[in-house]
Amino acid sequence: MAHITYLKLPIRFKQFFENKKLQSCNLLDSVYRNLHLLITTMQGENKNDPLYGSHFWESDYDTHLANDVRREMIINSLKTQISLYEKRITEVAVDVNVRLSNAFLDGMEIQKKKIEIVIKGKIKRSMEPFTFMTGFFISPYNLD
Repeated sequence: MAHITYLKLPIRFKQFFENKKLQSCNLLDSVYRNLHLLITTMQGENKNDPLYGSHFWESDYDTHLANDVRREMIINSLKTQISLYEKRITEVAVDVNVRLSNAFLDGMEIQKKKIEIVIKGKIKRSMEPFTFMTGFFISPYNLD
């Protein structure tokens, strides 16, 4: 099987215009980068494809949204987006945990909601197991 390389994101166009080779990565890194971008992009942010991205960012600051509702919203959004925009993986399972976690702001420890995402599946080409994990804080800081 031929060795395929993928463009590494973000693309540095300066290299392109200087007739230099663009940075590349392997299949696994390319999938990781696309999943990260898919998760951290709000729908409508990509001007070429307004459907690309995760719609759960629309409720980022909704402090009244229950954790279970937020969790299901994120899972459903990611499953839909992965099926549309990351076809190199199959048998996708998405697990999301929403919890309070400590964050530091200007030396102060503050509780903030944290989203932890685990995406498991298989690489279609080789059927190798695949796991992607990420986490990030959302919503305004809780001061009470």
